[in-house]
Amino acid sequence: EFLAAVSHDLRTPLTNLRSAVEALQDGVAEDPGRYLEAMRREILLLSSLVDDLFLLARIESGALDLVVHRVDLAELADEAIEAAAPEAARRDVTLRYDATDHPVPVEASPRELGRVLRNLLDNATRHTPKGGVVRVIVDSRPEPTLTVCDDGPGFPLEFVGRAFESFTRADESRLRGGAGAGLGLAIARGVVAAHGGPIAARP
Repeated sequence: EFLAAVSHDLRTPLTNLRSAVEALQDGVAEDPGRYLEAMRREILLLSSLVDDLFLLARIESGALDLVVHRVDLAELADEAIEAAAPEAARRDVTLRYDATDHPVPVEASPRELGRVLRNLLDNATRHTPKGGVVRVIVDSRPEPTLTVCDDGPGFPLEFVGRAFESFTRADESRLRGGAGAGLGLAIARGVVAAHGGPIAARP
């Protein structure tokens, strides 16, 4: 199943790259610059998939080494929102930040935990309709907690229990419609578990 899923996610960008290269070689590409830009996007997609697969392999083998120190969860969330803002604006989605007015200290790897936050924001932004809102809530009581919620349709009830499994998508028909490889939430679960914390999804 793993090999089939990987093959599925590699096939489309590789096919697109091959078609673009052949069009350029045959001289039938009317706008070579546009073809080169499309090839660049496919290469970035492949690079991202390979990086995610490598990280997931480290997580599942127990080889994820975290360099942790005390960081401010509220500050990490603010940085993740800033990084996600351009894509949210492109999709006409508003990012709204509800945070406490004081630091929320946690023992964490800022690099890996920041990646989790960006994954969650990317997922929420992609599934929020145009004109919708993605809210990020950081609280310190009774323990440090971060919640991401959006105006999208939510997870189907039958999918909630599988949301954090590798290569799973609530809607398989969105496979190539910007839905990603289905690894973001699996990586989020692995990184959060490595920090000793829980992560959960609600419908």
